[in-house]
Amino acid sequence: MSWQEYFTKMKVNMKLLPIKAHYFLIFAGTAPILPFLPVYARQQGISPAGIGLMYTVLPFVGLIVKTASGALSDWLRIHRSMFLSSIVICALGFFSIYFTPAVPQNPNHNLAHVKFHCNDSTSVFKYCFSKNKCGQNDFLNNISDNYTTTCQVQCDSDDGNIDICKAWNASSTCQDTKLNFTASTNLLDTDQEHLCTFFPVSNITITGKEVSDPTCPAQTTINCTLLCDDGNLMSYFGAPLTLPPTTFDDLLSHHQFWLYLFCVIVAWCGLAITVVMSDTICFKLLGCEGNRYGEQRLFGSLGWGALVIVAGALIDYASAGNSEKDYTPAFVLSFAILFLDLVAASRLQVEGNERMTATAGSVARLMCEPHIVLFVLCCIIVGMSTGILWTFQLMLVEDIAFKWDCHFGALKLLQGLIMGVQCFGGELPFFFVSGWFIKKLGHVHAMSLVIGVFGIRYMLYYTVSNPWMFLPVELLNGFTFGIFYATMTSYASHVAPCGTEATMQGIVGAAFEGIGVATGGFVGGFLFFTVGGPKTFLYTGIFNVIFTAVHVILQLLLSTFRPHSTPAGGSSSPMGYMPPSESMKPVAVNDADAEEDI
Repeated sequence: MSWQEYFTKMKVNMKLLPIKAHYFLIFAGTAPILPFLPVYARQQGISPAGIGLMYTVLPFVGLIVKTASGALSDWLRIHRSMFLSSIVICALGFFSIYFTPAVPQNPNHNLAHVKFHCNDSTSVFKYCFSKNKCGQNDFLNNISDNYTTTCQVQCDSDDGNIDICKAWNASSTCQDTKLNFTASTNLLDTDQEHLCTFFPVSNITITGKEVSDPTCPAQTTINCTLLCDDGNLMSYFGAPLTLPPTTFDDLLSHHQFWLYLFCVIVAWCGLAITVVMSDTICFKLLGCEGNRYGEQRLFGSLGWGALVIVAGALIDYASAGNSEKDYTPAFVLSFAILFLDLVAASRLQVEGNERMTATAGSVARLMCEPHIVLFVLCCIIVGMSTGILWTFQLMLVEDIAFKWDCHFGALKLLQGLIMGVQCFGGELPFFFVSGWFIKKLGHVHAMSLVIGVFGIRYMLYYTVSNPWMFLPVELLNGFTFGIFYATMTSYASHVAPCGTEATMQGIVGAAFEGIGVATGGFVGGFLFFTVGGPKTFLYTGIFNVIFTAVHVILQLLLSTFRPHSTPAGGSSSPMGYMPPSESMKPVAVNDADAEEDI
């Protein structure tokens, strides 16, 4: 069938409108929150170590709940109840995150180390960076009006202190081992010279006496420490006034962290179960037209791509003039859309008068079949690559952007465009034609293509030096997620013994998101902070290309030494589809009690 014939035969099916609406609304409802959870956690005072801990735990939680919910809903035949309940849990979980209190910050007892230069005309504090850092002086360069701050100063004992004290009429202070005084400086009048900044001292207070425009009779330089009342200045000095908990023991001692983690886990579980039930119900609705799955799922990408941009704009608008981002519009928008999703999902119905039953042993025997094991392994490999992408792609973009231009001013715009291209330029069209792809290539060959394209995509990342060149590369997301996800879910639906569809969707979903994504985040974190971002993606890309070749060879060996009988679907089954062996096929039975409307 040609592309033109494929599109001509497509007609609007009113029965499928609710599942389209559900996919749009569930992903539109999570888009305002899910991508921003790491940065929101950081704003709530959770350290990077704590965020890393959360994103190590969450995929394993997803693994458990996806597998368990799929098996439980098949066993008890409660797909509809499980589906609707998971949407409620998801909505309440995400909305509850908004009400979690911030983790208390620890006072930082470190002081800023400077040199105090004093002569017969002026007095200044000199602070130098050890090396040139991107944006190091942005704080001072953005000051356009008088900006005076006061600092408590303690200087080392030195022979020059005596002359200073005499000049300031505070000789009694020089009897101490340290010279202590309070100094004021106007940050508008600072001077910068290469790696050093000079802060003029406008007046000082010592032993209760105020000295304006303090000077010294002779050139004097002494080492001092500062504690200033301005948090921005102390951060500039590398000694912020407060710090988030930096150790696991410290972080885990705060109940605020546990409350935040609990709410995130609840939301994550609700979303994980919803995804499994959504795909299961979608394939039940499609029946023998499972190749049209992508035409339904593309509405999820449409909802995600549209709302993540809208949410970002609303957050920026609500945060105008504030030092911190205000995520209130995002949480309200998410809750409202997920409520609408619950209404749409409640209208989903699946008809059927005959049910085929299968035992748990059938699923267990199915999972021992070599081609099934290899397919699940592929899901794990793609999950690993996806985990690295989800966790470290935007960090790579930031590194490349600031290397390209130290003051790259369109970073958030670029990151938003990257997500937009992923959805609208990649996922959306490829979900639309995924059925055609799978029908032409088959599940096995489609999986080889996905892993191979992942390798090419990551090796292209390594070559990027201009950050805007990430945008055309993101078009490959259509293969690495759109084609992959349609292949994974449709294959699970094809091979599942009837009555165990949700179980199989839970298994492949857990392999992808649980084992794969979690492993990718862990391995990617090790590589990213040891060899750097570009080489992390290069090494992962090379691994994917090698695994693609191995996968093709293994499939050739399987087709040679373990040939399968003609699939139950006959000639209509897609090329490359490997069905379960005859012993796996369940027996059809009429069971009126087993019927369920979903």
